[in-house]
Amino acid sequence: MACLLLVEDEADIRTVLAEVLVDAGHEVVEAECADAAALLLDGPDGFDMLVTDINMPGFLDGIGLAARFRKRHATRPILYVTGRPDALRQVRMRPNREAALIKPYGLLSMVSTVQAMLAAAALEAEPRACPDQAPLLHGSEMVRTAA
Repeated sequence: MACLLLVEDEADIRTVLAEVLVDAGHEVVEAECADAAALLLDGPDGFDMLVTDINMPGFLDGIGLAARFRKRHATRPILYVTGRPDALRQVRMRPNREAALIKPYGLLSMVSTVQAMLAAAALEAEPRACPDQAPLLHGSEMVRTAA
């Protein structure tokens, strides 16, 4: 079971994505914005994969969050989801390490993309438990969902 950090500012979309990813066998930690998610990156174990929207309120967007994630986890996959494909021009996609889904996308497409990216990353370490959650700033919401 991989531990995914899911960052999406639309609560309904985030809830559905988390449920689908949990049903696919993953543990999911949810954050409502990149600023809240950035606080989670400092944990001791980290995440196996980042799934992030690009355009969100706050100081950081999904691209800034991905840059922070990449500094800590150089080889772990990042999946961008966006309704604005033009935002992807700012991203240098590395094969098997970064990918994008354009909204609207199918849930099966989301799951198959996540599975393929995790397989391609060939994680060397045994899957680990998701990091403990700390309180988030500015009333941010974070929910842990697991199978």
